Amino acid sequence: MMLSALVAILGSFTCITAYADVWIPDNELVGYFDSSGVYTVVGAVKNTESYAVTPTVNILVNDGGKTVLASHTLPTVFPNKDIPFKIHMPQVRSHNVVLESPSIKFVKDETKMPSNIQIIYDKTLVKHEDGHLTGKIINHGNRTEYNIKVYALIHASDHSVIDVGKNIEKIEKIEPGQTVDFTMYPDPLVSSEVSYYSCFAIGDETIVPLYAMRGEERFDFRYDSTASFSVIGFDSTGSSLSIYGINSFKVPTYVNFEFPRTSDSEKFDVLVNEKPIKFIQSLDEEGNWHVAFDVDGASQNNILISGFKSQNNVQQEQTGLASDTQGYLALLIIPAAAAISVSLYLRQRKLKAKA
Repeated sequence: MMLSALVAILGSFTCITAYADVWIPDNELVGYFDSSGVYTVVGAVKNTESYAVTPTVNILVNDGGKTVLASHTLPTVFPNKDIPFKIHMPQVRSHNVVLESPSIKFVKDETKMPSNIQIIYDKTLVKHEDGHLTGKIINHGNRTEYNIKVYALIHASDHSVIDVGKNIEKIEKIEPGQTVDFTMYPDPLVSSEVSYYSCFAIGDETIVPLYAMRGEERFDFRYDSTASFSVIGFDSTGSSLSIYGINSFKVPTYVNFEFPRTSDSEKFDVLVNEKPIKFIQSLDEEGNWHVAFDVDGASQNNILISGFKSQNNVQQEQTGLASDTQGYLALLIIPAAAAISVSLYLRQRKLKAKA
C-alpha cells in the first residue's frame, strides 16, 4: 500500500475517544482461533481520563457453557491515548465460544511521564505483501527512553479489526534524536486480509504477571516476551513448574521469566517439549531469579522448569545442616574426650610409679 493511501485511511479512521473513562469499544474487540488453533482476543483500551492509568483487562468467554476468565495487565496509558492488546486463551477448548463483555480495572499511575517517541510517517512505513509492517520510530524528547514497545490495530479492507501487532524486536533503549527500526506481523491466519494498520501506540515493555498454586501457597512470577505463556502448574513436589507457550509469529523470539528467589542454591533446568535447551539463569539487583531462552517462530511449546525450592525445603536443608554440624562436633568431642581420658590414665600410672 502506498504511503499516501495509508495516511489517508489513517486520517479517516483515527482512534476516536468518547466521554467515558477507560473502556474498550465494541467494534474493536474481536475473538478468533489463530493459526495455532488457540483462542485469541484482540482489542484496544481507550483512556479518556485526565491522568495516566495502568489498566487490567478481564476477558470473559463462555466456552460451551463453561466460563473462562483471563486477566491481563497492560502498559501505562496516558490521557486521550489508546493501548492495543492481544490475549491468548489456550484454556478455551471448544469451538462453541461466546465472547462476553469485558471489564476493566485501572489504577492511576503518577510514576511515569509520557515519552516523545513518534512513528515516522514517510516512505519507510511499509505494509508488505504478506501483511507484515516495517517502519521507524524517533525519539523527539530530551531523555533516553528504555524498554520500548510499538503496538497497532490491524484492519481488513472493510475497516474491521482483525488482529493486533506488536514489534518483534527488543528495543532496550532509544536516545534523544535516535531513530530505531521496528517490525510487526499479523497472525498468519489473517495475513492475507490485512489492509492497513492504525492506532499506533508507544508503550513500555509489557511484563505479564502469572501465578501458580504450590500446595496452598500462591507463587507469583512474571515474564517478558512477544510470545504468550500460560500456567499449567507445579508438580506434587513443588519443585517443577509446567508452562504452555505460544509464538504465533513466524519470527523467533525470546522469553525472560522472573521468579522470586527462595534460596541461593536454586539451580534450574529447562525442558521444551521434553528436550533440554540452552538458557541463561541470572540474579537481578532486587534478588529475583531470571530464566531466559529463545523461542522458535510459529511454535507451541510445553515448558518444564525444574529446580524450585519451597520454604519447607530450605528449612529442612537448614535443619539438616544444623544436624550435620552437631554430628561433626560430636565426632570431635568423642576423640577429644578419649584423648583426655588416656592422658589422665598415663599421668596416674606415672604418679604411682614414683610413689
